[in-house]
Amino acid sequence: MAKSSSRARHTEGAELRGKVAVVTGASRGIGEAIAAALAAEGCRLVLAARSAERLQEVAEGLRSRHGVEVLVVPTDIGDEGQSRALIDEAADHFGTVDILVNNAGMGIFGAVDELHLDDLRHVFAVNFFGPMAALQAAVPIMRRSGGGTIVNVGSIVGKFPQPLGGGYTATKFALQGASGAARAELKRDNIDVVLVCPGLTDTEFSQHSRISVPGAEHRQGERHSLGRGVEPERVGRRTVKAIKRGEREAYVTFFDRALVWFAIHFPALLQWVLVYITRYRRRRFEEADPSK
Repeated sequence: MAKSSSRARHTEGAELRGKVAVVTGASRGIGEAIAAALAAEGCRLVLAARSAERLQEVAEGLRSRHGVEVLVVPTDIGDEGQSRALIDEAADHFGTVDILVNNAGMGIFGAVDELHLDDLRHVFAVNFFGPMAALQAAVPIMRRSGGGTIVNVGSIVGKFPQPLGGGYTATKFALQGASGAARAELKRDNIDVVLVCPGLTDTEFSQHSRISVPGAEHRQGERHSLGRGVEPERVGRRTVKAIKRGEREAYVTFFDRALVWFAIHFPALLQWVLVYITRYRRRRFEEADPSK
């Protein structure tokens, strides 16, 4: 029976209606889009982020459009205790947790040899240790319910280095490694671990990233990504599709998948390209402060 149940859950038309889904970083961007896509499937939602006011706005919109129950739990994912408490509160309110989407994250920009280590530790807390704490809290609940899905939102730069973004890349490499191990370890418990790897997405991510470039601190809050990228709603839809199908890894666009393939198969050529990208990005970060 367990095997049959697993196969049914991994079909394209798997029923998500009524499932309890916890989404972190749900106040904006990709997290908000994933929450909306899950609400459209009829999931009951637990939304987490630091901004209580913004979360309430998102929750009201989802209740109005989709008629689903939404619980708001303001949470700093960088605090492991709060991450665990989020899962406990979700289970206390709804009785279980069927889906955990570890989406909350932040960037850090700067050369590896110049990064402020306190900044790097903070970004690891948000991007890796917080999600791991939430996963550890959710797994026993999912085991008792007979299964579930854990989605870790990584990045294509968790597959290859990002010039002046080595600190962020390291957090996503770590998340990828932990996801792969957990996927194998939790298979017998009927718990899927899905790694979603978006590429460049049109969000406020870069504005909220930490600038750890000496002399360029004035760039904090600026948009400094190399383009706009795809709309977050596309990432949300792709994530729900991956949940339904129980995918191992999910890419949003063909270009993202092709870029990763290129990085894996042509590492020397990739390194040559990265050298030139590094020069370009460094010039942008080290521009003189226009206010001076």
